[in-house]
Amino acid sequence: MKINFTKKTLLCLSISSILYSGLAQATALEVIEVTAQKRSQSIQAVGVSVTALSGDQMDALGLDSTQEITQQIPGLQIQSFSPAFTVFNLRGISQNNFTDNLEAPVAAYFDDVYVGSMNAIGGQMYDLERTEVLRGPQGTLFGRNATGGLIHFVTKKASDEDFNGYMSTEISEFGSYSVDGAVGGALSDSVRGRIAGRWETSDGYLQAGSIPAGTLGPNSPEINAVSDSMGADAYSLRGNLQIDATNDTTISLTASYSKDNDVPVGAYVVYLTGLDENGLGGEIDASNPLTGDVFKHAGSDKSVAGIDTGLDREMTSVTATIDTIFSNDLELSSITNWLDMDKSNREDSGGGVVPFAFYTDAQYQQVSQELRLSDTNDDFRWQLGMYFLKIDLEAQSATDSNAVTNGNGGPAGAYFEGASKLNSTNWSIFGQAEYDLNDSLTVIAGYRWSEDDKDFEFVNRARAGALNLPDGTVLFDLDNEAVGEYAGVPEIDYGDYAARLQLNWQLDDTLVFLSYNRGIKGGNWSPNSNVKIENFKHKAETLHSYELGIKTSFWDDDARLNATAFYYDYEDYQTFSLVSFVPQISNSDATSIGGEIELTLTPTDNWDILLGLSVIDSEVDEVLGAIPGSIVEGAEFPNAPRYSANYLFRYYWEALEGEFSVQLDGVYNDKQYIEGHNSASSLQEAYGRANASINYNAKEGDWGVRLWIKNITNAENAVYSLDVGGFVVRQYESPRWVGITASYNW
Repeated sequence: MKINFTKKTLLCLSISSILYSGLAQATALEVIEVTAQKRSQSIQAVGVSVTALSGDQMDALGLDSTQEITQQIPGLQIQSFSPAFTVFNLRGISQNNFTDNLEAPVAAYFDDVYVGSMNAIGGQMYDLERTEVLRGPQGTLFGRNATGGLIHFVTKKASDEDFNGYMSTEISEFGSYSVDGAVGGALSDSVRGRIAGRWETSDGYLQAGSIPAGTLGPNSPEINAVSDSMGADAYSLRGNLQIDATNDTTISLTASYSKDNDVPVGAYVVYLTGLDENGLGGEIDASNPLTGDVFKHAGSDKSVAGIDTGLDREMTSVTATIDTIFSNDLELSSITNWLDMDKSNREDSGGGVVPFAFYTDAQYQQVSQELRLSDTNDDFRWQLGMYFLKIDLEAQSATDSNAVTNGNGGPAGAYFEGASKLNSTNWSIFGQAEYDLNDSLTVIAGYRWSEDDKDFEFVNRARAGALNLPDGTVLFDLDNEAVGEYAGVPEIDYGDYAARLQLNWQLDDTLVFLSYNRGIKGGNWSPNSNVKIENFKHKAETLHSYELGIKTSFWDDDARLNATAFYYDYEDYQTFSLVSFVPQISNSDATSIGGEIELTLTPTDNWDILLGLSVIDSEVDEVLGAIPGSIVEGAEFPNAPRYSANYLFRYYWEALEGEFSVQLDGVYNDKQYIEGHNSASSLQEAYGRANASINYNAKEGDWGVRLWIKNITNAENAVYSLDVGGFVVRQYESPRWVGITASYNW
């Protein structure tokens, strides 16, 4: 579907920690209330590098999925080859291995609940109150693996207003349609409810293309794709019930369900390249894959043993939150969650060029419980808590044996099947205290002891005649291999502490903070039978973080400036690389230095200007090369451009009984490596993405319409790259995309 507009304007990328009043007539910027310290505070009063986007702001920017917020936040990048797997990268900190048993160092939270699976993060984003992004270790109050920071999605809860809600619909290119809405209000004097949902479908922006005959050799045939990819076919529902059990006790019950059904994914664009001395891919012409277009693929729509490519995923989550306020500002909070996810992702990893089919299935379940007691006395504020998390994972993966064994492994359709089972239990106790030394100085100290108990099983089998062996023949069993000095490999018994020490100086409209944070992240495994037993398990990592920041306003509060500088010193940083085509994590020391600046301006009553800058200079001592025994020294963090600049310019005026606005926003990223070993083939050159929109909102704010275009210049920026030794597969962010969105509120 093609949509042509005579006026092209903007939508997608704000980068400020400040909220502009989207539909209001007022021009002053408002400050968002955040819960970065597990209590509601003005974002300008929190001594943490945090950026927040309100729900109204995300709606105005057209953000529909959790993956899209990365365009709005300084220092935040993303790596993703499918909605089934989302890797957030904050200040260069990420987990780029794609196995299902791993947890990320940038933790994702939904309504104060940690989500331990990277398969359960990428999803539809609707009816949100706000999104908070906290940079740097957050181990004291949030715990669980948050060495790099965290992203907190906060949904809208039921309110005591009369019957209220909204409906929004969107039509855009690539056969894309969506509808979302919510309805709710007071059910009685003490009970409130809200139900929200969203449905979307899309053919996909990665178009079906072809590789011309003779490209792979004098007699190579033409290779044609059958269908488009990187689309959508999903729906999601969420309900919230608020009950005032007593005057001092509130019970909040939230249940959500989402379903992705045969989503068109699982295709890549492909490059062929030579090898360097470390067995890594050489330079490529990034704008010229074998199909001649980065937005076209030639992959098959079939995967292992003829299974159709695509994503199926089903998730259910139930959360009960109980808040009780006692006398003297003492508050007790209990947060209980159960989450269940089933996922199946099938893909043609060879891009149609070589038979390299791959699929992963995962059955994931977690139960968590947090208890937190807090006191918000004027000059002494404290929190004490305990946390419990139980994770059970069963995962299966399959690789077409013809790809792995160069065609000598058995009949067509033969494959290797790996089966993993993870049982993980975490408990921790934590506390944080803030004491006002005087009217301007506050000292903050925090501590968490965390205990991880994990056990892991992994078995690899030959299937359908692989290696000409009987079906089900065991090729590798971790329990059988982990003997003698390696007997402890399948188990982890890990305990360590996270800590925080900080000094805040508040003077009028300026906050200056100096902090030290010790962040921790437990070890895990690289489940593959080709990983040597001595390298099968990697160690925990420790991050020492030092930060200096300032938050201030000036020009009669028409300008706000937030800036933070940081220095990271890593012990046993967990690095990812492919060794002999096998994904593996190892440990190495690493350092990084950088910072962020965010500037918000309202020079006149009709202008909003948001500017941001992120700077990162990182170095990893040693990363394993592609050839066993080879080492890459001094590599940069993956997905960590030296600098990244964001901008938003918005102009609005009253006309036709309502308010018009035009907006231009975007991002410019310096060159960066998408893989940890910094191969030339994983280099993403510097690029810029710009977006535009024109908006009209009725005077009463009950309806509005927005015409938008994303990626005006059709920039080609990769969000995933995998170098398997002279053969590189990539996934790119969407091309130029035009659409229209209409909404109605009551």
